[in-house]
Amino acid sequence: MNPAAAAARLVEARRSGRKIAALEADLLPQSNDDAYAVQEETLRLLGVTHAGWKVGSTGPATEIIAAPLIAALVKPSPARFAAAEADFRAVEAELALMIGRDVPGGASADEAWAAVASVHVAIELLDTRYADRRAQGAAALLADMQNNGGFTYGPPNPVTAVDFLGSKVSLLIPGSDGEKAVGGNPAGHPKRLLAWLSGHAASRGRPLKKGDIVTTGSHTGITIAPLGARVTANFDGLGEAILELA
Repeated sequence: MNPAAAAARLVEARRSGRKIAALEADLLPQSNDDAYAVQEETLRLLGVTHAGWKVGSTGPATEIIAAPLIAALVKPSPARFAAAEADFRAVEAELALMIGRDVPGGASADEAWAAVASVHVAIELLDTRYADRRAQGAAALLADMQNNGGFTYGPPNPVTAVDFLGSKVSLLIPGSDGEKAVGGNPAGHPKRLLAWLSGHAASRGRPLKKGDIVTTGSHTGITIAPLGARVTANFDGLGEAILELA
């Protein structure tokens, strides 16, 4: 497949706001490596840089995947993002790690974790360039920056103050029942995710740097937010993050 041509299709959809049914067969990524190549071409064609990463896994021992966070889509809380009726508009409550010093490729898990300066309550806004994301394969979604459409994060907390496996969290949307969870996200403790990411990012020529933010997956699953919603994520004892859909 041709990563540059696949990225061009996704970038055109991103810029125009017109969803595509699917990537053509000869542009469809067949593996995670193909998807990562499309991610890189997307950044190049957009002419943008990244401010960090989203990383996650479906379980504590399953495959880890990642996508760069486009810098213009990363904002401190409270944040406002434009949205349209046709957009996916899914939101997730997450915990994000602020990197406090550069992490070289080949760092051990302990070295990578020691580089975390703070932990932040966060909300990820999911979006998609596809008309029906459920009809796409995993590699096609990964190529589309793993559905990232925006990201906001709250004030810092010390790493030692966070119970990553048992923190109580709520995701509140006025007019809805919201989502509540206890027990962390499906990936388990994010130390494993960060250790993998440190090597993955370095292999892409984007090693983890001081000031990068790394969000580590949903604690509440996917919740669709209506247009105009003001979404609040709150982790007990760690504060909150607020995201508005304009």
